[in-house]
Amino acid sequence: MSRLLNSILFVFASVAIVNAQCNEFYVLQEGSEWEYQTFNPKGKMTGKSVQKVADFSKNSNGFVATVNSAIFDDKNKEVAKGDMNYKCENGTMYLDMRNFLSEEQMKAFSSYEMKVEGTNLEIPSKLSPGQTLGDGTVTITAIGAPFPLKTTLTITDRKVEAKESITTPAGTFECYKISSKTLIESQMGVKISTQLSTTEWIAPKVGTVKSESFNKSGKSMGYTLLSKRVN
Repeated sequence: MSRLLNSILFVFASVAIVNAQCNEFYVLQEGSEWEYQTFNPKGKMTGKSVQKVADFSKNSNGFVATVNSAIFDDKNKEVAKGDMNYKCENGTMYLDMRNFLSEEQMKAFSSYEMKVEGTNLEIPSKLSPGQTLGDGTVTITAIGAPFPLKTTLTITDRKVEAKESITTPAGTFECYKISSKTLIESQMGVKISTQLSTTEWIAPKVGTVKSESFNKSGKSMGYTLLSKRVN
């Protein structure tokens, strides 16, 4: 569960990579690098994530990008790595929902042909308190598995709650606070369902500054802070 939570928190955080000419909240150039630190509810650091733009291609409507991501534990040991895919078009950022699935979840499908269906998560170029944002979902089904093997992740109820000032090791930023709900349903012989809610704070020209997840009872499960940026 902790690896899954870290995966979700780090992906919410790592959307700090959009070209300013396409979406006003984020900046990106090839070679850009940033770091996030993750903490448990008591404020103890549990790990970090380092992302670097590996491929960036502009087009007439925006860009597409690939970002290398590495996750480390509290002893600075690498525990997971992979690539994340992004697209910005006509001012809207499109986030591949597969980015939210952990490496462990994807490994379960590696021996089979995969059927992937879903809707990308969208981030518009303009935000204001009270604004509602679209849902995102992805379903991965293993073709030919000897037992039902399927995972669905859905992010819903996205709303811009307010504007707030957030301070992290990287500085102090004026942010938009966005809340959402996440439902993960897995069928691997037996059905498992996980529900949580997430709040993220994003700043113009910076991207995500903080993200925090909560369980069904509203209790914090941990949070992630922007700790370093290299443009």
